[in-house]
Amino acid sequence: MGWCPMEAAVRYPVQSATGDTQKKDTTGDGGPVARRSARFMRLSWGVVILAWVIAFLALPYLPDIIPVHWDLNGEANGFSDRLSGAFGVPVFITLITVLLILLPRFNSMQYSLEAFRDIYAILIFASISMLFGLEVVVLLIAAGTDLPVVSLVSALIGFLFIVMGSLMPYIGRNTTMGIRLPWTLKSEEVWKKTHEHGGPVFVIGGVLVVFGSIIAGTWALALMLVIVTGISLYITVWSYRLARILPSDQAPAQDP
Repeated sequence: MGWCPMEAAVRYPVQSATGDTQKKDTTGDGGPVARRSARFMRLSWGVVILAWVIAFLALPYLPDIIPVHWDLNGEANGFSDRLSGAFGVPVFITLITVLLILLPRFNSMQYSLEAFRDIYAILIFASISMLFGLEVVVLLIAAGTDLPVVSLVSALIGFLFIVMGSLMPYIGRNTTMGIRLPWTLKSEEVWKKTHEHGGPVFVIGGVLVVFGSIIAGTWALALMLVIVTGISLYITVWSYRLARILPSDQAPAQDP
């Protein structure tokens, strides 16, 4: 039937001294995974509600036509009426939250996400918070505040990458989140090493994006795209080389 962030979780599998895979005994609705998952899902829905509240509060201060889209140089190239502009992002945030909650129900039963549902809940919260930050920026600019939209959007994305990278080493093999490449899904060892190596790379990339948003000015978004594309290609190639050394669930080999 799939998985839902509010259901009970099993714990992370661990290995005994003999190498046998076991499960910790901290399972059930009262376990730490369940508590963290529930806490961050409540926080996520709190951000969704706050997004609607902010939109209602900002509505009287918005002009009839407001900018809702900008090019890489920060020039507005998309506009909307006041009502659609105010509530478009909250609608999007709500739909994304629902989609992210439902998405794991289509996760392959071969690679269960249940043991890592608290990490998934944290990622949902981080993603929704980033979109909420974007909403605040859009509404402030629409109300007449002069803000560097390119730098702020780039910084928000950079912080999201830092959170993602920090969590990557703790994500087990699944088909919903993480670096889901054909070769990482085929090998537990390739998945593990890819995420252990890729996590710090994503953190460094996120830090570079944040600093770039401060110093690059109108080039911040372009720099962010270059950094994100670069680390994505690097991780893909690094992981593929590892998979060529370790093509299936075998004993670990040396890193490429």
